[in-house]
Amino acid sequence: MLLVGGGVLAISIAAFFRVPLLPMIGIDLGMSATQLGLVTTGFAVGRLVIDIPAGRLTNRVQPVPLLAAAAFVLAVGSALFASARFPLWVIGASFVIGVASALTNATGMTFFSLSTTVERRGIALAAFSSALLGGQAVGPLVGGAIADVGGWRQAQAAAAISGLVVCIALLWAGGAPGRWARAGGDGDPGAFHPAGQPVPRSERIALRGVSFAMFFTLGAMPQTLVPVIGAQEFGLSATMIGAALGLGGFCRFVGGLFGGFVSDRVARRAALLPGLVLQAIGVGLIATTSAGGWLAAIVLMSLASWGISVGATVIADRAAPSDVGGLLGTYRFVGDLGLIAGPLATALLYERVGKPAAVLLVAGLLLATALACAVMVPETRWSTSGGRRGAVDGDSAGGDTRPT
Repeated sequence: MLLVGGGVLAISIAAFFRVPLLPMIGIDLGMSATQLGLVTTGFAVGRLVIDIPAGRLTNRVQPVPLLAAAAFVLAVGSALFASARFPLWVIGASFVIGVASALTNATGMTFFSLSTTVERRGIALAAFSSALLGGQAVGPLVGGAIADVGGWRQAQAAAAISGLVVCIALLWAGGAPGRWARAGGDGDPGAFHPAGQPVPRSERIALRGVSFAMFFTLGAMPQTLVPVIGAQEFGLSATMIGAALGLGGFCRFVGGLFGGFVSDRVARRAALLPGLVLQAIGVGLIATTSAGGWLAAIVLMSLASWGISVGATVIADRAAPSDVGGLLGTYRFVGDLGLIAGPLATALLYERVGKPAAVLLVAGLLLATALACAVMVPETRWSTSGGRRGAVDGDSAGGDTRPT
């Protein structure tokens, strides 16, 4: 588990060197805010095209070779990024980095969801998210520092070298730690709904809506508007923007562990619904006109970002183990549709209408998703010190949860 988690962390660090570099790239290559949004969109499209195939691969190929392949693809994409001479080149390089990111996420999410029992699945997926988000914390900080000293091209060249080093290190470490663990399944005492039984369409839509809304927010705010606003409205350097995003990544690490703990020890819904609402409040703080409000928005959005892992936990609770990789691939696919739409829609609104309109769109989407989950998604795990509470098939999300 340490080897897989370490691979996810290292690849995520190098993949996110690029985020605080956007303002510098815009100046150097003459790109507008909308064009810079397309850089993030290119990354999302790269993830989108590989999400479902990668999800299926994780049921057939062991994790360490998959992570090594992801690291090599990252090295190629980062080298292309470093040598870019015009906007379309940058967007294409971002696409390749997105492919590496999707393969990394698919491998890590499937491995951690199947490597433990249902009672600990929430914290296991939180550990995966912590490795992923830990990379997103360190990556912008390191990338911004290198860019301020040597330029954005040198930062991306360093990411390419890092990808090659990680690839070699993973292959040298010697294969994968065994086959996927097939935890959970029918009869698991922590599951209300036996794994593998049909899931109502409304529930599937709501859970995929969580992925869409959270990735829409991630692409629109931390990966696009947050660095643009920091540079254009507050005059912050790449290092300062990277440090703020690094603090956000650390907060995601803390928030992810907290969300996983609540998901396992209290209830899945008790983690999911408040997380979506807090995320919306954090987005709302972007509308403030001070650098302090900008930083507070980063912190709150990051602390409340556990919705992605909790939604995946509910899906894994409901699925037969052999189906988990494919279902999580679809979950990430829908999320990456949001990662494409978010930067495009919000950057366009920011340029044409203004910051409040962009903020209202993202916050409203999060609140609508929270409402849909409150109505459509039932509890799938609820541990108490006095025993288990259950819900019979057919109960609504707010149905009878008295002790059985």
